[in-house]
Amino acid sequence: MIAALVLLALFFASPAQDLILQDCPDCPKMVTLPASPELAGRWALGQTEITFDQWQHCVAAKACKGGQDDHGWGKGARPVINVTWSDAQDYVRWLRKRTSKAYALPTERVWDYAARAGTKTAYPWGDQIGKNHANCRDCGSRWGGQSTAPVASFAANPFGLYDMNGNVWEWMEECWTDLPTQAPNEQSEAVCADRVIRGGAWYYLPPMAKSAARAKFTAAQWSYTLGFRVARPVNSGDKE
Repeated sequence: MIAALVLLALFFASPAQDLILQDCPDCPKMVTLPASPELAGRWALGQTEITFDQWQHCVAAKACKGGQDDHGWGKGARPVINVTWSDAQDYVRWLRKRTSKAYALPTERVWDYAARAGTKTAYPWGDQIGKNHANCRDCGSRWGGQSTAPVASFAANPFGLYDMNGNVWEWMEECWTDLPTQAPNEQSEAVCADRVIRGGAWYYLPPMAKSAARAKFTAAQWSYTLGFRVARPVNSGDKE
């Protein structure tokens, strides 16, 4: 019982601030992932999905196109939605130019490692969806089946990442294949109709919010269930 309480306390604890990178005032906060033999090098992943506010900095710089519909739910700290895979690529290109860092969409391998966050269960908090752990249909939250939620409305996972399960699906770098890509290599330049999406969304039932869940989406289309977060390699010169 005591061990279980300790684990729960660790899960709901705030992420250590020395793990957070931010390369510019307008840049998203990035969580440095623990080193892993599963990954090529060290990686940082966006602490949250990219929000409308963060997206607007790119729009203001004329590097991203605006006009994404928020469906009347509000913008601000909610994840930007109705963006195509190419729109997401515009944003990471803007970050690369702004910071001289190698920003990209996450590969499935990086995203999967970050979503599981050292856990072996269906969700970071256990094998059952429980109540109010994530934004998905029948997940016990005020937004489930209704709309997106402001990012970080739920507890972070053990790596300090928010909304890896639910809220909005997230674009991956790779083209869709029936099995997850095993190489850490990127396929951003490959021509393909469908790209991988991960994480589930507010509209979908709990099985799609499992850490292992994956789906495909037409790269040229957008949806009110789909957004993205960014990744970048961590270099020896980075200050945590």
